[in-house]
Amino acid sequence: MTKYLLLLALGLLAWWAWRGFRKSAGTTAQGGRDREVERMVQCAHCGVNQPVSESLLANGRYYCCAAHLRESGRDGD
Repeated sequence: MTKYLLLLALGLLAWWAWRGFRKSAGTTAQGGRDREVERMVQCAHCGVNQPVSESLLANGRYYCCAAHLRESGRDGD
């Protein structure tokens, strides 16, 4: 019986250490809380919100893709 309790304790200790290592590795890979929050913008055609770095800017308006940029030009906006 003692052998099983010892194995269980060792297993729990290994799990606890692995979990702690994984948490610490995850925060350094993602930058933790030091990451800047990126500004979100709305597509002038469909209204989808996305980061400003992934959007297209034309005539002071943001678009989510080139197709919506072309379509808004045809509509006469």
